[in-house]
Amino acid sequence: MKVISVANQKGGCGKTTMAVNIAAALARMGSKTLLVDLDPQAHATYALGYTLESAGRKTSYDIFRAHFDSVDPPFEEMTMVSKERDNFGFVPANMMLSTAEINLGGVNGAASVLDRFLSNGYFEDYDYAIIDSPPSFGFLTLNAMYASDTILVPIDLSYFSFNGISNVYRVTSLLNSETGRDPSIYFVMNIYDGRSNFARQIEIDAQQKLGPYMLSTKIRSSVRIREAAKFGRTIFEHDPKSFAALDFYNVTSEIVNTGVREMDVVVKEFCLDAPQAGEVYVLGDFNGWQKAENNRLARLETGEWGGHFTLNKGQYRYKFLVDDTWVADPSNPACEKNIFGTADSILTA
Repeated sequence: MKVISVANQKGGCGKTTMAVNIAAALARMGSKTLLVDLDPQAHATYALGYTLESAGRKTSYDIFRAHFDSVDPPFEEMTMVSKERDNFGFVPANMMLSTAEINLGGVNGAASVLDRFLSNGYFEDYDYAIIDSPPSFGFLTLNAMYASDTILVPIDLSYFSFNGISNVYRVTSLLNSETGRDPSIYFVMNIYDGRSNFARQIEIDAQQKLGPYMLSTKIRSSVRIREAAKFGRTIFEHDPKSFAALDFYNVTSEIVNTGVREMDVVVKEFCLDAPQAGEVYVLGDFNGWQKAENNRLARLETGEWGGHFTLNKGQYRYKFLVDDTWVADPSNPACEKNIFGTADSILTA
């Protein structure tokens, strides 16, 4: 079973809508699909019209409750299968998930609980699992990322979404260093309205920053999607002939085929500890040594400056520009003397 989590710490970017309708598209394409609502707000549960049916029944909270109690999860009781939705299984959520988030902090193997649940033989007939994660990077989202083969990040028409990009990469880098897990990460323009210059500029910036990791399909803004969620339906149940339904079919087909892509680019994290700096840029051969907003690092909560950039494979010289001072990368021992008599850091991507 291939596991895909939909994650972004920014709220309002259409994360739940994307998870629900990609799961529905996969099911309609003939793949047996499980949707797991891992958000205590239970938006995916509401969007599928399961609020009354899920009241008093087992939910995704019981995945973690079983782990706390050292018992087997109640697989059959929590997995809802509707006769009206072929190939579609669903694990609902409720507010009790918030207590699981709190209690996971002191538990051994806290990030891998969901992965062990999905690896059980009960789900051996499923082709895909789609996880709708909460808008934060707590233990619930870590569970979603740990279990995932692919992480899908929706980006709406806001530059705040770009903050989420770096945070997703930082969390997955930490996940990789701690557990060896290395899920693929792809991005999708969501709630897109291409009529404004602002929207088109965000799209250009996203393409420059993410390259082929930005999927070509855009999910256009549509009142039909909002109507579908209100009535507890997928877009294919509400209006299968709408352009919104076509967008979700197209993006789902693109996601299914991401595994056959041959990437000639890599994503590189740059990080510098400079808590007193007013601004920090990373400049090098890969961006023409040009100071521009796209090359500016973001100040992190730790006081460090960091950012992720998509680079063509190759070898590059680079430095940090800290306010008006050039600084070689202190975390990178590879360096070479330049024509100015100083040293540039060397990156092999």
